[in-house]
Amino acid sequence: MTIETHRFLELLEQRIALLSSLAESLSAASTGLVSFDLDKLEFNIAEQERLCTDIRALDEQIDQVQRHCAAQVVTASHSRTAPDPDALRLRKTAARLSQIQSTVKHLNAAHQILLRRSRRTVGALLNSYHSFAMTYSDPSVPRATVGERL
Repeated sequence: MTIETHRFLELLEQRIALLSSLAESLSAASTGLVSFDLDKLEFNIAEQERLCTDIRALDEQIDQVQRHCAAQVVTASHSRTAPDPDALRLRKTAARLSQIQSTVKHLNAAHQILLRRSRRTVGALLNSYHSFAMTYSDPSVPRATVGERL
């Protein structure tokens, strides 16, 4: 295994781990949103921001070695000799990466739908609250009586 291939595999494994953590955080944030646990939701959002920053930094490192390793995989896949174990390991890791990326994409889409629905629910609750503003107004604020102007 070349140094570049080994480094590329390490970076891909790190990316898979970060994406798995992001998937867990998205699931936890959705749970927090549904249960109206705002502290949990805020914690998960901060964690998601940190994970995305880490993923972006890792992607920069991956880009640096990816071209060289991709050329090795293509060359090994076209050879008629026994499959290179490094190329097989790269393909398996790439397949796992593709699977976790798909999972994160699905969870992110579901989370976005949940946020849109929550926004509508909060909007409806605010409209309801405003329609009963006088009923729920602050009792320390003087109210106008019938025929009296403020």
